Amino acid sequence: MLPSFKSPSFVLASSLVYLLIVKICGNTILAFLAGLFYLIHPINGIIVNYISGIVLALQVICTLGAIVWLLESLERKNNRVFYFLSLVLSFLALFWNESGIMMPFYISAVILLFRKGPFKEKIFYLFPYFLIVFSDLVFSFFFLSSHENFLKRVALFHMTGWEYVANLFRVLMWYVFQLFYPQGVVMAWAAPIVRDHLIGYVLGAMVLVVLFVLLYIKFVKEKLMQMAVVWTLIGFAPVCLAAFLRPDVGAQIEPHWFVVSSIGFFMGAAYFCSMALNRRPYIGAVLLFILVFAWGSVSRANNLLWVNQKTYARYWAQQVPDLKAAYIYLAKAYLDQGDLKESKKYFRMSLSGASSDLIAYVNLENIDIREGKLKEAEYYCHKALSVDPYSANTYNNLGALYYAQGHLDKAKDNYDRALIFDPLLLAPRRGLAFIALKHSEYQKAINLCLKNLDIVNDDASTLVLLLSIFIDEKDFVNLKKYTYRIINPETNPGILTYLGVFLYHHNAPPELAMDCFRKAMRVAPDYADAYQEAGTLLANLGQQTQAVRMWKVASTLKLKRD
Repeated sequence: MLPSFKSPSFVLASSLVYLLIVKICGNTILAFLAGLFYLIHPINGIIVNYISGIVLALQVICTLGAIVWLLESLERKNNRVFYFLSLVLSFLALFWNESGIMMPFYISAVILLFRKGPFKEKIFYLFPYFLIVFSDLVFSFFFLSSHENFLKRVALFHMTGWEYVANLFRVLMWYVFQLFYPQGVVMAWAAPIVRDHLIGYVLGAMVLVVLFVLLYIKFVKEKLMQMAVVWTLIGFAPVCLAAFLRPDVGAQIEPHWFVVSSIGFFMGAAYFCSMALNRRPYIGAVLLFILVFAWGSVSRANNLLWVNQKTYARYWAQQVPDLKAAYIYLAKAYLDQGDLKESKKYFRMSLSGASSDLIAYVNLENIDIREGKLKEAEYYCHKALSVDPYSANTYNNLGALYYAQGHLDKAKDNYDRALIFDPLLLAPRRGLAFIALKHSEYQKAINLCLKNLDIVNDDASTLVLLLSIFIDEKDFVNLKKYTYRIINPETNPGILTYLGVFLYHHNAPPELAMDCFRKAMRVAPDYADAYQEAGTLLANLGQQTQAVRMWKVASTLKLKRD
C-alpha cells in the first residue's frame, strides 16, 4: 500500500504541491508529477507511518497554504482577507515542527522569483512573516526555556572547521543519496565524527556548493528550477546546527527535517521528466513508469517494515548500528512482548556512556525487579543515579529494593531523598508508611497516607493502604468513611471490584464490600467480574439464591463479551 492511501492529510499536502506549482507557472503536467513524486517517494514514509507523523503533513499544509493564499491576495490587488488567512497559516506552521522557522524563507523565494514589482513593495508584505517567526523565537527564549546556547552544544564535539565541513557533508550526502536511490531510509541516521582523511569530504562539499551555484545560473530563465534549487538549500540551512546537537550520537540527520524543502527536489525531478516527455514521449513515458514503479514499490516495502515496533526497530538498528536509539525501541518492543531476556540484551546494547543511558538503566532495573534479582536491580539504580543524581523515581525504586531486602534504614533514607527532589511523588510516602507500620507507628502511617490524599484525593493505592491500616486497627468508622471516598461515579469498575474483594478478604464488614460491588454494577452494568465477585460474597454469607442470580448474570455477560 502506498503512503497516499494511509494519510488523507498527506494527500492534501501533495495536492497543495500541485496547486502551488499551477499557480506560479501554470504547467499542470509538471505540477501533477511533482505532487505525485512527493506523495510516493519513500523519504516521506515517516509522515504516514509514525504515530505523530500527521504533524509533519500539517506543517506542509500550513506552509503551502500560506503561500497560495498570499499569491491569491496579491492577484486580487492585496485582498486583505486572503492576506490575513495567509498570515494565520504561517503562524500555525510554527507549531508542528522546529523546522517551521524557515517558513518565511520559502515564502520569500516564491515572491521574489515569481512576483513582479518594486523590491521595496515585496519586502513590505513579506516582513510580517519574518516578524511572526521572530516573535515566536523571543517567546520561546523567555517563556519556554528554549534559551540553551546551541553553539555550545556544537562546541562539545571539539571539531576543527574542516572537520565540521566534512561531517556536515557526510550527513547531507546521506540524505541526498536517499532522494535519488532510497534504499535504507530511516527516521534518523547518524555516524561517528570523522577526524581523519578529510580531504575527500571537503572537496565533495566544495563540489556540492559549486553544483548548486551552477544549477541556479544554468536555469536563470527557468524560475521554477531556480525555486527548486533555493528551496532545497533552505532545507539544508537548519542542518548546519541540528546535525550537531547530540555529542553522544555523533553527526545526525532526520529526513522529516526536509518535509517542506524536499518539494524543491521533486519540482526538479518533475521538470526533467516533463522535459523528457515533451522531447521523447515514448522514452519519457517508459522512464516515468520505471521511476514511479520503483519509488512506489520501495515505499510499499518500507511501509511493511512499520507493521510493528519490533520489525521497524530491528531494520533501523541494522541500517544505523551506531545510533543507540534504535536499540532502545527494539528493547521496548521485546519488553512489551514479555521477552525479558532479549529486552535486557538490547537495553545493554543501547548503553553509550551518555545521559541517554538513563532510559536503559531504569528499564534494566525494572526487569531485574520483575525477575526477583534485587541486587542486580540495585546496581542499575546506582548507575541511573550516576547519570541523573536528582531522579526522585530512581531514589523511590532504590528505597523499595532496600525495603524488600529488609534494610529499612536505607529504604527510609532513599524514600526521604525522593521526596526532597519531588515532594508531590506519592510512592515514597507509601513506602515510608509501610516502614512506619513495621515499627507499629500506625498514626504516622495514617498521616503519611492522608498527606498523599491531600495531593491526589482519589489515589487508589494510598486509599487501599489506608483501609488496610483501619482494618488492622479495627477503626470501622474511618474505614467506612474512606471506603465511600473511593466509591464515586468516576471510579473505575475494576478498581471498585478489586476494593470489594480486598475488603472482604481482610475481614472488613461485608456490607462495605457489597457496596463496592453494587457501585461497580451501576458504573458499568455489563462488567461481569463485579457480579461474579458479588455472587461469591453472597454465597459465603449463606445467601445462596441471590448468589446464583448474580452468577447467572455474570455468565450471560461473559458469553456476550466473548
